[in-house]
Amino acid sequence: MSFDTDKIIESADFAIRRAKTAGMDGAYVNSGLTRAFSTRFANSAIHQNFMDFETSFRITVIKRKKRVGVSTNSLSESNVAWAVDRGISIVKYLPDDPEFPGVLTEPQQYQKLQLNDPQIQNLSPSDIADKIVGSINSSHEYDSKVQSVSGNLNLQDGYTFFLSSEDQEYLTPVTGITSTFNVAADDGSGESRSNSSFGGRRFAELPCETEAVEAAKRAVMGLNAQEIEAKEYPVILDYQAAADQLTWVGFALSARTILDEVSFLKDRIGEQFFSESLTLLNDPHDPTFLAARALDLEGVASQKYTLINKGVVESYAYDRLTASKMGAKTNGCSFAIFDESFPFPFASKVAPGNQKTRQQLIEEMDDGLLITNLHYTNYIDMPRGTETGMTKDGLFIIKNGEITGAAKNMRFTDSIPKMFSTTEVSKETLQAVTCFGIHCITPAIKLDSMNFSSKTSH
Repeated sequence: MSFDTDKIIESADFAIRRAKTAGMDGAYVNSGLTRAFSTRFANSAIHQNFMDFETSFRITVIKRKKRVGVSTNSLSESNVAWAVDRGISIVKYLPDDPEFPGVLTEPQQYQKLQLNDPQIQNLSPSDIADKIVGSINSSHEYDSKVQSVSGNLNLQDGYTFFLSSEDQEYLTPVTGITSTFNVAADDGSGESRSNSSFGGRRFAELPCETEAVEAAKRAVMGLNAQEIEAKEYPVILDYQAAADQLTWVGFALSARTILDEVSFLKDRIGEQFFSESLTLLNDPHDPTFLAARALDLEGVASQKYTLINKGVVESYAYDRLTASKMGAKTNGCSFAIFDESFPFPFASKVAPGNQKTRQQLIEEMDDGLLITNLHYTNYIDMPRGTETGMTKDGLFIIKNGEITGAAKNMRFTDSIPKMFSTTEVSKETLQAVTCFGIHCITPAIKLDSMNFSSKTSH
């Protein structure tokens, strides 16, 4: 799976020289070349398997106190030239931002990370097929009510490259794998579905079979879901649901939302704002984490640091612009959201508990709910931390420490400060994939109260 990397280096060098020749004060390039393998399956059988090359190229040009980034998915000279010229034409019309720090000239001392799986070189299509077929079979073996398994496994292996006009250069091999298993169960009276979306960097360690069986368990448990009252319940957020909520906490910890005065965490540094059991790190140096990277989007060395320490807010996520505006120092958190630089704790990891398993959290709950996943989640009043969303892929009733059945999905409307004021976290963690290409490593999280505002029909 090795291939020539000269093309991405040559394209980046060409772009930088073109920008400098046109009078730009500086420029930097983020680019990548990967070989992508995708295997898709439906009705419990593999139906598509293909390989393709994927390229990405983004140049940011800087003129005085302004910058703009332009992206293309081709490394051809004409496309790269188009991206550079488009950036140059746009930046001319932008107003100066007096607090933009300009071209990054400080040398960066960054971590040397191994972000690829060396075993991928020996991986064959049959190895991928065997892993998937084994997982499908395990789902069906769990219970005869399992009717079908569908999903995908996407593996990308290649290189990412950073080059700046200040001769900062970083080429690294990267492997990333994501997978989704969707399981449908039917007992003759109706159907129930559940899914698991997860990721990893090493193929041999990807928990496909474990997650396929977990999805099968939830699909079978989800049969004959009953309607329950919309009110406040103690809940356990399973891994995917917890990752969803941590994504929105991440937005509140962004220096951009702090500057815009829309975050409920504005001016909260040093305050005990969350439960003591909640410690949230930004850890881009864990090589098993799909979010790991040595440099952020701007070429700043990424940092491992604590955002929330035993419930106390310790720091925000900064890029160079927001750090300059706030009199702080960037911590290497420039991340591409909506194709532009946005300060975000892109490598969020919740410290696991050291005592209770996920199962023990369930066994200690007298009357509550287990939430598999959440979707359509968003803030409705970010300055107060109020959000809304819906349950998905399995909502389960817990009585006297046991899951006694499934509930029909419901909409929740509640505030993060209230929900996360009292929590417990499990010892086990899972690497989950959320929206905007964000990854999160999280335990299951118990909340004393979550308010459900309305019912759904299924």
